[in-house]
Amino acid sequence: MTYQENRNKGGRPKTVKGKARTKTISTRLTLAEWKAVMKRITDAGKKPSHFLRELLLHGKVVAARTQEDRWQIRMLEGGCNNLNQLAKMAHQQGFSLLKGKIMDLLDEFNKIIERI
Repeated sequence: MTYQENRNKGGRPKTVKGKARTKTISTRLTLAEWKAVMKRITDAGKKPSHFLRELLLHGKVVAARTQEDRWQIRMLEGGCNNLNQLAKMAHQQGFSLLKGKIMDLLDEFNKIIERI
């Protein structure tokens, strides 16, 4: 084999046989039906092909997380880090000194969880 035959051409790797989606399903809709389907797709925050594939294979579609939900989850993660730091301090300094801070943090967790 020469260098030219063995050379990596770059680009996207070939898809494994049997894994590529090659079959299609088409259907006809009235304008009202199409609008209703498109509204559900936009409400779910997904692309039409992904939405319909999920609906056909699993019978339901889980909506994508909104920016607000992602922000709430990030706040919860940050609170968990604070809780770990408070637990370390409580073991070092004593639990009675940090009880108020821990209870405030737990109240904040409960508020965030209710919003999610």
